[in-house]
Amino acid sequence: NLIKGNYTKTKYIISSNKRKDDILKTFFELNKKFNKIKNNGWILSQGNGNGAGGITFEKLLNIQTNNFEIPDFKDIELKVKYSNKEKYISLFNATPDSFLYEIKRINDEYGYSDKDFPNYNIFQTSVYSKLKINKFNNLYFKLYINYKENVIELNVYDSNLNLIDNKTSWSFNMLKEKLERKLNKIAIIYAEKTIINGKLYFKYNTIKYYKLKSFNNFLELINRNKIRVCFSIGIYKSGKKFGQLYDHGTKFCINKYEIEKLFKAISID
Repeated sequence: NLIKGNYTKTKYIISSNKRKDDILKTFFELNKKFNKIKNNGWILSQGNGNGAGGITFEKLLNIQTNNFEIPDFKDIELKVKYSNKEKYISLFNATPDSFLYEIKRINDEYGYSDKDFPNYNIFQTSVYSKLKINKFNNLYFKLYINYKENVIELNVYDSNLNLIDNKTSWSFNMLKEKLERKLNKIAIIYAEKTIINGKLYFKYNTIKYYKLKSFNNFLELINRNKIRVCFSIGIYKSGKKFGQLYDHGTKFCINKYEIEKLFKAISID
């Protein structure tokens, strides 16, 4: 059952005599490496696109890029943020596990025309527990936590607010396993970026450490509209796969101001 009201902000001060603790020692190991990177000041980007800051930081830690759903640095997941305008932090990707090919079904039934190639559907929207309209198809979407079935449903409503679809869902078991495996410990790195002589550079300023509270907190934050699901279904716009569906990932994202309601802050002195 959901535990309500579990929102005390807890800050753990880890004293130096506990640094060999097996549960916390990787935080100290990462902190030591981070301070060396910080002291280097502006660092040439080693990646491209929106994730360049994270890719560069990982390469500085000698982390090999992979697609496995495991933490980045030993048992710590890394999150690099370099824009105050970014209100949400991505937690993990999770394709609905209710049926096979759910992403294709959603795009076929509820997608809307791509602006460049109107003959092809895309579906790019954020869904919350609070009912929200998608202006491109005039349908309403919301997340509904079904405790009886132990799933989070994607509910779809027509323009008259009649429920027309609740078949898409994510099981509690799948979400809990992903959350606890990948995000038991996280570090958020705050950085700046700039262009110097036409090249992108990053400067890594501060780092904050967190420990996951519980899956119940995760569900409660969805209920309170603080965690959303972001669909990013597009198409290939060139090459041999032109016109085929391109799923960029279905992300669960948390409002950055609510981070300490899902994680316990850990301070290292």
